[in-house]
Formats: sequence, C-alpha cells, structure tokens
Amino acid sequence: MAHPQAGAVSVRLLSLANPEEWAATISRMPHGPGHTHWYNAALSASTDDQIVLFDYGDGENRAACPLLLRRYGDSVDIATPYGFGGFTTQGRCDGLPDAFRRFASAQGWICGYLALNPLLPHPFAAADGLERGSTIYALDLSLDEDLLLASMHPTHRREVRKSLVLLESVVTDGDSLRRALPSLYVDTLARVGASETYRFSRTTLNAWLSSPGSLLLGVGEPPQAVVLCLYTSEIADFFISAGTTQGRSHTRTLLWAALRELKRRGVRFFNLGGGARSGDDLDAFKRRFGGRSVGVPVLKQVYMHERFAALCREARAEDRSSGYFPPYRDSR
Repeated sequence: MAHPQAGAVSVRLLSLANPEEWAATISRMPHGPGHTHWYNAALSASTDDQIVLFDYGDGENRAACPLLLRRYGDSVDIATPYGFGGFTTQGRCDGLPDAFRRFASAQGWICGYLALNPLLPHPFAAADGLERGSTIYALDLSLDEDLLLASMHPTHRREVRKSLVLLESVVTDGDSLRRALPSLYVDTLARVGASETYRFSRTTLNAWLSSPGSLLLGVGEPPQAVVLCLYTSEIADFFISAGTTQGRSHTRTLLWAALRELKRRGVRFFNLGGGARSGDDLDAFKRRFGGRSVGVPVLKQVYMHERFAALCREARAEDRSSGYFPPYRDSR
C-alpha cells in the first residue's frame, strides 16, 4: 500500500499484511508498544476499521504513525488506534506537518483526531491543530530504586514497604496468569461500568499476552489480581489491571513489582497513564507514584472542509458545544 510523493519526500502507507517492513520502519526510531506491529495486529481483532502505518521520509528525517481508517457512511476519517501511539520521529522532521496534511487531503480523508505520544518529540504546533489533552504520569526508570521510592506520596511509600511479604509472592509471566486475565478483566469492566472503548476480544487479549513486549504480574492462587504492562526498550505502558473485589487492593504492590522488573529489563520510561477524568480517584492513585505529569498532545485536523461541514450539518452537530471531535461522531 505505497503512495510515494514527488521529490525527496517519501510518504506511504503500510498494511498489517507487511509485518517485516512495518517492524523495520519502526525500528529506526524510538517508539513505544503502541507503534509496533505485534500490538496493532492484536488490536485489529477488536475493530472493524483498518489499521495502517503512515511512513514518512525526507533525507535523514523519518517519521511513522499508526492510523485507524474509520468509515463513516461513504466517507473516511482517521484516528490513532487505542493506546499510546502517535508520531515517532528521527531528526527534526520540519516538513512533516505540511506533508502529512497534503497526503491526508490526497487520500480524501475528511478529518483526523490524532493523540500523540506524550513521551516522544514531534514537530507539530498550534497552527497544525495541536491541543493539550488529558494528563498522564511517567516514571524515569533510569533513576535509582531508592529515588523512585522516595518520590512517591507517603501513603504509597508506606504501603509498598508494608507489602514486602506480598512482593515475594508476585508471579511473573506464568501460564496461570495468562489463563486468568481475560475472565478477571471482563469481571473488572463490569464492576466499574467501563465503556466499550476498553472491551477487547479474547483474540486481542491472548495475542497481547503472548507478545514479545508483554510483562504480566499477579498474586494469588488462583490469581486474585493481575497487571499487564506492554513495553519496548524505550517505553512501557501500564495497560491492564484486573482482579477480584478483594484482589484490587494489590494493584499498588503489583505496579511497584512491575516498575522494578521493567527497570531490570532496561526500559527507560514507565507510562502509568492517567485517570478516566482529570482529578478522579484513578488519576490521584497514579499521581501518587511520583512520576512526571505530562499532557497528551492531540491533533485535531480537517482536510476536506466542505464535506466536513456537510457531515456536521447532517448530524446536527452545529447545535452542540461538547468539544467532541469530529462533532458529527458525537452520539450524545
């Protein structure tokens, strides 16, 4: 699926049917699990939309970004797939914003909602439609373990120190954990009333669990609490936490165990994510681990202005002020 542009700039799309080329493209740049082929191939089993990789080259400058091609009637708009993907770059990539917009327009895409990785550099600015989205918390695993512990909120630090016996019982990457997580995850989603965004097929979950960038930790026999982290050498994402009503109290201990193991494996940053909403209990829980607070950059772009306006009129989106983008997909 190649669409080269004239001149020195090369722009193309890679499909999931090209795993070697996808992996080779991503390997040239720092990246997180959300950029990898194994992550997106697994995710594709939970969506009807097509996932592709946008690949940009201009001399020594390279960039790539996984994209979700979303059908809306006879039209197509784009978004970043679930997780922390967005653009990864090598070099300044000053020409990337204009090249991407031209390419998107040439494809006939209506608009794009692209969440960028908050731990990776990018060349986009407010003039390109860049806004600040939600907040995540990231730990620098190059720091000494004592410093990471000292940076925690006193409550977290005290509970971690009290859980030394529990830490000794943490199981890593066991078959019992792989068998237990899908069911525990379904039960957890039902208990907290999670939206459809977080519901993945068994095929997707099993593929992530068997991926080369999977770290799975749990406690109990049978498992009462399980945490899944996905990682590359640069970035790890706290991805799934699942457990029984009693087991959910072990999440703090499991995350500390995950932090220590990821550090041992040489991962640089641990992205804990944020809350479902700014300032909620989940946000506070993650903030108390002492990580750096980082805003998630979001690109909101329109490529086909007349068609975009027509879709908004048809959906009566002009009457809403929710800030949802694109407005015509707001079903509230």
